[in-house]
Amino acid sequence: MKKILALIAILLVLLFLYGSYIEVKTFKVKEYTIQNENIPESFEDLKIIQFSDLLYERETSKKTLEKVLKRIESEDADIIIFTGDLLKKDVKYTEEDYTYLKETLTKMTANLYKFAIIGDNDESNLKEYKDILYESNFILLDNQNKLLFYKDEVPINIIGITDPTKIEDFNTLLTTDVPFNYALVITHKPDNFNYLKNYNINTVIAGHSLGGIVNIPYYGGIFKQEGAKTYLNDYYKENNQELFISNGLGYEKYNFRLFNNPSINIYRFSN
Repeated sequence: MKKILALIAILLVLLFLYGSYIEVKTFKVKEYTIQNENIPESFEDLKIIQFSDLLYERETSKKTLEKVLKRIESEDADIIIFTGDLLKKDVKYTEEDYTYLKETLTKMTANLYKFAIIGDNDESNLKEYKDILYESNFILLDNQNKLLFYKDEVPINIIGITDPTKIEDFNTLLTTDVPFNYALVITHKPDNFNYLKNYNINTVIAGHSLGGIVNIPYYGGIFKQEGAKTYLNDYYKENNQELFISNGLGYEKYNFRLFNNPSINIYRFSN
């Protein structure tokens, strides 16, 4: 029995060291096809790159962000989407930090647009966050929508949601002068899907959950935070509406992940 307990203790220590010093530094790319008959033919093969939850800290985030930049630049993306939490609410940032983020995010180039939304951590540094986005040519969608045209006159509707409960009438974001058939929502908290799935929306892209921190094979993430208690894993489909979740790049409190690498998502449209 003592030998078994000793082996278990050694295994736990090894897992802790692996999650703290190896896994958090191992960057992955997850690729998906968004296939929907409502996607206009002109959007076939459109490429979207999503990154999320950098939760910037100068000691740990720079190498990760440089890897993300390098991969994004190699992909020749049509659209880049950042789904919130660039900054941490409990960190005091310097002008040097803000300048670095502006310069790095500016280097991320897309053929069409770069979109961003507000994460719960960003709200504590909202002025600085908005300034970073503006300076680096990201379009902030704060409970707003934008019709996106590509190659012909049939658009898709891209909707950025900060908090759906603060929208007096959500249908105003689905009513446009030019008709569309496909609506893509980008939001920070995946549990917003509980609200959004009641509307004529095709796809939702979210972040925030950090993949549940520890991901158990064939089960999923185990640490649920507010806003990601119902939905925290990679993918869900309900009533022909899809939800994709990025497990993000950073960490909230502890620099630890297990079977849950920092990652970005790449999506390709198909009808």
